[in-house]
Amino acid sequence: MTNEENIRGKRLKALLVDFTSKDLDKKIAAVQAMKIHGNETVIDTLVKELSTTKHEELKEEIIELLNNTKSSLVPVKIIACLENKKYANCRQIMLASIWNSGLDYREFLPQILTATLEGDIMDALECVTIVENFEGVPEDEELNEALVILGNYLSEQKKEPSPKIDLLIELGAMLKRMNDES
Repeated sequence: MTNEENIRGKRLKALLVDFTSKDLDKKIAAVQAMKIHGNETVIDTLVKELSTTKHEELKEEIIELLNNTKSSLVPVKIIACLENKKYANCRQIMLASIWNSGLDYREFLPQILTATLEGDIMDALECVTIVENFEGVPEDEELNEALVILGNYLSEQKKEPSPKIDLLIELGAMLKRMNDES
C-alpha cells in the first residue's frame, strides 16, 4: 500500500466514524466529504442509513452522492443493495441513481428487473427510464434472462390489469426490440 493509499484509507475511516456519530451535522458533513474522498466501499453504509433516517437533509445529501457517483466499481454495490430486502423502502431511489449516475448497468439488467417487479408503478417507471438511457444494448445473455423474467411475471399477473402492468408490457416491447436488433 502506497503512502497516498494509506492516507486516503485513514481519511475515509475518519469520515465513516463521523457518519456513524449521533451528531446530524457531522453526518451531513461526512457525506459531503465522501463526495470527494469516498469510494464504493461506503455505498452499503449510505443505503443502510438512507433506509432508516428521518432527516430530510441527510437523505438529500446521500441521494445526491448516489446520483452523481462516477466510479465504475459502484454498480456492483448498488445492485447488492437493490437485491437486499432490508432496503426495499429505498428501491426507487436506488433505481433512480442507476440512470442518474450515467454508469454502465447493462450487465445487471436481470437484477434491476427483478427488483422492479417487487416494487410499485414508480419502480417500473424508473426501470423504463434506465433501459431508455442504456448506452448500447445489454449482452444477449442478460437481455434473454430479463425477457424470461418479465415474461414469467406478466403471464402470472395477466388477471390483474394495472398501470404498472401496462408499463411492464411497454418495457417488454423495448427489450424485445433490443433483442431483435442485437
